[in-house]
Amino acid sequence: MALNIRKISETTRSKVYTEDGYFLGEVEDAIISDNKIYGWKIKVLDQDLSRRGIKGIIAPHQLIKAMGQIWIISKAVYSVRSTSEKEGEEKSSKETKEEEAENKIEVEKVE
Repeated sequence: MALNIRKISETTRSKVYTEDGYFLGEVEDAIISDNKIYGWKIKVLDQDLSRRGIKGIIAPHQLIKAMGQIWIISKAVYSVRSTSEKEGEEKSSKETKEEEAENKIEVEKVE
């Protein structure tokens, strides 16, 4: 089996989508800790998230489902998306916070 190796510099500007096909943004940078990739800095280009003040997220490497010409991210990122998109499903703010804690998503405002 051939090993497909890419440089980190080749991954920047790759398009990032969620498992349900929502366009999230572009890969901006890699976060390296102890000579391993800890996560990926993603520049958010989704207008709904941008309106909420979220300009970027840090996605742990374990949430990346596929890396190629486009990237697919795990459903755990969905807790960042607005709950109004979930077809009338309502959640209290307490449930949303618990869900985010379970998924261990790090969301940061990038300025």
